[in-house]
Amino acid sequence: MRKIFLVEDDQSIREVLEVVLSSENYDVRSFSNVLAFTQRDKSINPDLYLFDVMLPDGSGIDLCNELRNNLQNKDVPVIIMSAHAKLIEISDACQPDDFISKPFDIDNLLLRIHDILEN
Repeated sequence: MRKIFLVEDDQSIREVLEVVLSSENYDVRSFSNVLAFTQRDKSINPDLYLFDVMLPDGSGIDLCNELRNNLQNKDVPVIIMSAHAKLIEISDACQPDDFISKPFDIDNLLLRIHDILEN
């Protein structure tokens, strides 16, 4: 079962993504903020990271940069979600594997996650 680490501060979005991704047989670990994510069990490595950009105590872009600079995680795909940032701003900042604008179509998100994990 593929693991996805989700960092999303909006509880309703986080819960919907947990349910939908779990129903697609993904093992989802979700975090509501940067602090919770940094306190995770680092012995568990995901197959994909799904980060919101604007978090109450930091940024998904900063998390992406940290992962890209970490040898253990630098090749793990990252998808960035945002209602505010533009793709060009995100790409210049952290070079994610994909960018999802909010609000998003859940079927499109699932397809993009599947495509990234299969390639």
